[in-house]
Amino acid sequence: MPEDSRETAAVREVTERLKSAYADRRTAQKVEAAVGEAHNHPRGRDFIPVLVERRARRILADLPGPSDKDRPRGHL
Repeated sequence: MPEDSRETAAVREVTERLKSAYADRRTAQKVEAAVGEAHNHPRGRDFIPVLVERRARRILADLPGPSDKDRPRGHL
């Protein structure tokens, strides 16, 4: 598997893990944005999946709580 394909697959796996971990607190779009930001961070460019995941978790933790707009339908 070429390096870019492995990286893409690893980013996808990180994104899916974080979507699951933050499902009750963050929208899928916010998780995807956090992973993208973490991956584009200068340290993330050396691409070590665990570092991207840790940085994305910090980004998600620093976001304000979900507003009515961010909450998935069916949640109060």
